Amino acid sequence: MEKVYQLNQNQRSITLSEAIDNKEFPFHRDKAVSAKTPSIHFVNGFQIPIIGLGTYDMPTNQSVMDNIINVAIDIGYRHIDTAYIYQNEEMIGKTLRDIFANNKTKREDLFITSKVWSTYHKRSAVAEALKLSLNNLGLDYLDLALIHWPIAVRSGTGYLWPLDENNQTLDDDISVVETWKGMEDAYRLGLAKSIGVSNFNSEQLSRVLKHTFIKPVVNQFEIHPYLSQEKLVEFCHNNSIQVIAYCPIGKAHKGLLNEPILTTIASNNNKTVPQVMLRWLIQRDIIIIPKTSKTYRLSENFNIFDFQLTDEEMTEIFKLNKNMRFINPIEAINNKEYPFNREF
Repeated sequence: MEKVYQLNQNQRSITLSEAIDNKEFPFHRDKAVSAKTPSIHFVNGFQIPIIGLGTYDMPTNQSVMDNIINVAIDIGYRHIDTAYIYQNEEMIGKTLRDIFANNKTKREDLFITSKVWSTYHKRSAVAEALKLSLNNLGLDYLDLALIHWPIAVRSGTGYLWPLDENNQTLDDDISVVETWKGMEDAYRLGLAKSIGVSNFNSEQLSRVLKHTFIKPVVNQFEIHPYLSQEKLVEFCHNNSIQVIAYCPIGKAHKGLLNEPILTTIASNNNKTVPQVMLRWLIQRDIIIIPKTSKTYRLSENFNIFDFQLTDEEMTEIFKLNKNMRFINPIEAINNKEYPFNREF
């Protein structure tokens, strides 16, 4: 039997059917996203399209954003990933309002993710952070809300990433458990259909699972052939936590794009190297959110459902692992919740 919530003190877990029948349950499974892409089920019964549009570091230009999102929807994307720290939620919101007004697609047919930033980690501040994102996006709810990083930094400084004279983060002593309780509060307020985390290691996830009530549906973290993350992916899947890969093509690193095994596999399948890397991930049941500001790349990234990598090809790609991170906030290395001091 699938478990939706985990209780404290060895209490019995609440099943999906029990939760959904509760009058306080804010959303229902029959309103899941109607996506054109293959989807993966969360433990709470909702679905997430297996490929989405990442929007980190997108050009801060409204016309570019309008074009990218409109073309993506024309291609078949129904999943958009953003975050408060990206500072592009207002632009995305304007694009979405125009799309809805023109009946290009309906709100319920899109899956929208945003994330709580590190200056909002106090339990009382989490819902406030998500309300800010919803206001920016012009939405009534998110399909998925994540804690962006387990790291809490000081609020009220006027900076989103406050640093001291030694270029180290000004930290707040807030545990991931407290922040997760704020996520549960936000869920009960109906701000998001599903809640999860990002950049959490296995120990941090274990604490959340042990000490909180609602189970995270997902962990989003960096995965590509130079950082295969096999142990963390296995840990998540074994605990019914889905995985979303960011930087799935390794920020288009030249060494990665020119790896002989990847170029050979791409040639053998009449595909590009980025398509091979994305296919390698979805065959591991990992959700992907490749980012691009080039419309032709949108189509390339999406066109990965018409071929299959062999077991031998999958194994050869795993051999490329170097534990190489492209995203690593070393300014926060002394923060008690810095996640990369553990193997996984």
